[in-house]
Amino acid sequence: MDETSPAWDPPVPGSTLASETASNGSAAESEDIFSVMGNKKAVPSQQSDGIVHLPPPPQSIKDTGLSSSFLLELAMKIVHYMDGPTPDQIARALGLTTGLTQVIIEQLKADRFCEVIGGGSYDLPGRYKLRLTDKGESRAEQALERCRYAGAAPVPVEQYEQTIAPFLAKRFRPTREAVRRAHEGLTLDPETADLLERALRSGRTSMVYGPSGNGKTHLLTEFVRLLQGDILCPRAIYAYGQIVRIYDPLVHEARDDNGADHANGENGDAALRHEEQVDRRWVKIKRPGLIMGGEVTAESLELGYDPIARFYQAPKHLKAQGGVLVIDDFGRQKVAPEDLLDRWIMALERGRDNLLLRTGENIDVPFSMTILLSTNIDPTELADDAHLRRIYYKVFIPPVSPDHFKQIVRGILEEAGITSPEEHLDEAAAYLSEATGSKLSGSLPRDLVSIIVDNAEHDRKEPEFNVASVKLAYEQFTGTAGR
Repeated sequence: MDETSPAWDPPVPGSTLASETASNGSAAESEDIFSVMGNKKAVPSQQSDGIVHLPPPPQSIKDTGLSSSFLLELAMKIVHYMDGPTPDQIARALGLTTGLTQVIIEQLKADRFCEVIGGGSYDLPGRYKLRLTDKGESRAEQALERCRYAGAAPVPVEQYEQTIAPFLAKRFRPTREAVRRAHEGLTLDPETADLLERALRSGRTSMVYGPSGNGKTHLLTEFVRLLQGDILCPRAIYAYGQIVRIYDPLVHEARDDNGADHANGENGDAALRHEEQVDRRWVKIKRPGLIMGGEVTAESLELGYDPIARFYQAPKHLKAQGGVLVIDDFGRQKVAPEDLLDRWIMALERGRDNLLLRTGENIDVPFSMTILLSTNIDPTELADDAHLRRIYYKVFIPPVSPDHFKQIVRGILEEAGITSPEEHLDEAAAYLSEATGSKLSGSLPRDLVSIIVDNAEHDRKEPEFNVASVKLAYEQFTGTAGR
């Protein structure tokens, strides 16, 4: 067997897909395991002057890194699910050019797996409609029994690595302006702000910790929202006869210039021409930033296999490739902190991650992202020194001072349309500082003002911010009222 996937010449009349496939197995599985892994076709860099471009489309079956039998079965599954699709629609579903898709369709017709049902003419080969024959339906159902994936042609894992390598070659470091914008809504002392900026700008694994309510989650959420730059993400990857879906519209923000899925309407022809110039198996996305919390389990760190669909979903950290992964409330997950750190930080040191398939094989992929941890637990209670030394930066977000507390209160009262003399603010800050044991939080003012407004509405009077109203609100908030 050759080390590269065989090229596929135009179909020869009378050839059959059945001759390529064992009676009880998939041709894709038997032919591709070694041929795809050995395909080392060079992929040109997709970055120029900081602008990210989709790769050029594959011009032949060999360029896809997939076997002809795999693509034939994938096309049959797509036709099975669609109602009389045109070749153009099949091409968009496959993520391939119409020319390459036409070659696949001609092979399906030659093997009597599909037929033309009208809707156009041979003068417009992209417009006529197709359906599977009884023979094709039978073969499609066999393929669906093995794997129900019927989307864009997956990218072989080696092509995946070659294409994203330029994006991962240099550690991502956000700008100073982006980092400062992320924390500008917080009231931080200059030293804490400086340490925080240094940590976030480093692009390295970092931990932000301190008492609850001081803006750690808000800070990292804003940091993720303000991430700059674009990157490429494959819709799915392929290895050892298995498909792993990576692109996730729920977590990835696709850019407008992907050239896919908009080839209808008055600009349809122009959109279609643009689609033909790019590899639609890839999606240009905003640099990913994913936030995970208490839902993290040991299983969620690995490939997720769907026993009904019979293909895999990538774990969140693979979806965050080239971006930022935030673990909020670190230490409160269903997986032990040490196990979580072992799983990711060792992979970061290696720059590689091993993903285990249920068939026993391992997929070795790049592992390049910034991991940020947020917790209100002391780091020494979460892990030992061996783990903590691999977290380069640890930034303590302290309780707010009485002066900073008053500054926050002023802003919230102004938003609520409440006026209050300065001495009332001083008295309230002094009372709360004593009541909390000098552990004032930045979130407490908004919580208390909300309760004060509710109380005033209940009492049918205008809300006032003074020691009496603050004391009642605080006791209601902490559950100590009446005790």
